[in-house]
Amino acid sequence: MSMVSSSRRTFMTRKAIESRLSSSGETDRTELLAHPSMVSATKSCILAKEVGRSLGFPARTIATAQLLVHRVHIFQPTVSVSSSDLGAACLLVAAKMEETIKRVRDILAHTYLLFATPVGTAFEPHAVPASVTDKMRHAVLAAEQTVLDAIGFDFRTAHPHLLFVKLAQMAGVPQDTTARTGWLILADAFFTTLPVQYPAVVLAAGALCLAWNLDLDVKDTVPCIRKALFAQQSQGRRSNGRDAWRSLGRAHNGRNADARMPRERPTALDMAGEWWTEFGVATADVQSFVRQVVDFYVLFFNTTVASAEHMERHQNGLPSKDMSQRIGQWRIKQSEFLNSG
Repeated sequence: MSMVSSSRRTFMTRKAIESRLSSSGETDRTELLAHPSMVSATKSCILAKEVGRSLGFPARTIATAQLLVHRVHIFQPTVSVSSSDLGAACLLVAAKMEETIKRVRDILAHTYLLFATPVGTAFEPHAVPASVTDKMRHAVLAAEQTVLDAIGFDFRTAHPHLLFVKLAQMAGVPQDTTARTGWLILADAFFTTLPVQYPAVVLAAGALCLAWNLDLDVKDTVPCIRKALFAQQSQGRRSNGRDAWRSLGRAHNGRNADARMPRERPTALDMAGEWWTEFGVATADVQSFVRQVVDFYVLFFNTTVASAEHMERHQNGLPSKDMSQRIGQWRIKQSEFLNSG
């Protein structure tokens, strides 16, 4: 199985993920997104995000829950757990991992209300009877055991959020436009298998790179990024997660922070070039990140991942629809630019 090692864990290539999901031979770029296990995973990610936001969990906890969802579906593709139970279980495990613990009853009550409360009605989690949450508890705790088995009780995490902030500061990009766009892209990347494929620094660099290119005139797009949009998956050099991690300093995870920086740390980034290579990130990996994120945004709201009713009910847990439309238009402009040349 094709994998790449980082300083903290082993990552899987997209091809290896497809293999575990029983995809045979060459696959279309969008086939992974439409796989039944990934469709179910997306529904669990939507629930984890919506419940997490209603409970006030920080971004890192929600991201960890979504990462756990994908690990379960990749390592146990035939798992017989409902998407709602798995989403709640992953959020429960993530809350413990990130030390943002909530009561099991609170998570169950909020999960129940997402399905039982009419759209637009205010949440009243304290009004949910104990008999209801007690009935849900057994299934969610059983799902929690499935999660623990899938991850092999490995609770180490490495988040891209702080790395993204550092990179955005070094690049000097506007906080209310480019940085905000990159943050949304980074958050929505956890609806995909990208966090299973790449170290945190690749996710952070990819999100900033895509956000910066979105703000450019089409003709000024970095050539390797434009190329990534219309190319097949590359099997080029993978990023060295260990070197990249040391280049930016280890991300703070609440328990093990390392603020030491290398002596020759870059003080500014040339955003018009392949600046990510200064941190040990391969261009092929940034291209893959951009390609997969763009595919995800373009397809999510145009496929049968979830019914219109499901989408309406769980609006607070969906990826950014505005970003999806913006990236879809950007991709069309890139195609027109290439054809005009």
